[in-house]
Amino acid sequence: MPVNVAIVGPAGAGKTTLFDAMTAGRGADGVGMVDIPDERLTRLADAVHPAKTTPAQVRVEDSPPGSRAQRVAFARQSDVLLKVARCFGPDPNPIVELEEFALDLVLADLSSVEKRLEVVGKEARAGKKDAAAETEVLTAAKAHLDAGKQLRTMSLEPDQRAMLLNIFPVTLKPSVYVANCAEELLPSGGEPAAKVRKLGDIDVVPSIALSARLEAELAELKPDEQAEMRAGYGIDEAGLGRIARAVWEAGGLITYFTAGEPEVRAWPCEKDAPAPIAASKIHTDFEKHFIRAEVTSVDELVAAGSMEALRAAGKLRIEGREYRVKDGDVIFFRIGR
Repeated sequence: MPVNVAIVGPAGAGKTTLFDAMTAGRGADGVGMVDIPDERLTRLADAVHPAKTTPAQVRVEDSPPGSRAQRVAFARQSDVLLKVARCFGPDPNPIVELEEFALDLVLADLSSVEKRLEVVGKEARAGKKDAAAETEVLTAAKAHLDAGKQLRTMSLEPDQRAMLLNIFPVTLKPSVYVANCAEELLPSGGEPAAKVRKLGDIDVVPSIALSARLEAELAELKPDEQAEMRAGYGIDEAGLGRIARAVWEAGGLITYFTAGEPEVRAWPCEKDAPAPIAASKIHTDFEKHFIRAEVTSVDELVAAGSMEALRAAGKLRIEGREYRVKDGDVIFFRIGR
């Protein structure tokens, strides 16, 4: 399944314009699949000459109009939130708008925690196993939310986090702040974007500054025309590339590759995932039937020209179930039946 990215934020922040820019106008009904640029994939394809090259993708969804409750419900369905702040037009006040939206999410989670506490309290009194531990975690979460803080900023052990995931908390989701700036303030975004960056530093959230309108215009141009226009604004990278890096950082993601003559492909995967979990990104059965992973790097494969050449030279690393997949690994999975 692709990573699901929801574009959220206050009305008038430019969410739909950003959606159009990211999908290059190819989205439909507010949903689109976006290819993630990665120069390593291009290098692999140039070396292996596959019949097909497939980049990693994210599923991007534009926030639909609706009530606060509907906007929260929409955000709850995503893996990563792109929180867009208006840093253009008259009197931009991005921090107030971001904090107001964050408060909506905090209140939604607070309601969910309180409802779950009622249920778990009864279970604890009945002596149900683990109910006391869950009550402790939920009580701490309630105090955190009561203070107006998002659950992302809580210090949680893995088992405590798993307990909170039972209520599908929206403030626990990784986020990226996007300062949607006036074109004349590029590349830095000026004072409004500086405020967003400062809030991102406080909240430990990646933040980027761009002009969604400019990015939408650029998406309609040829690559050489895009590069020339970006240079005029002092921008050395497409907004999509910067967003992708921020989403990967916020979501704790890495990219590994599979490479052969039929296809060279990039796969998003959770950081430090064991090899069988990484294999399940290709097919769910691969986790259960995993035997071993044959691993190399992009540089080694590009130099050799194929996995077969590396295998013949005895240069593929053989890794077992405990191996933690690393960003940039090129892997051939051995799967049994």
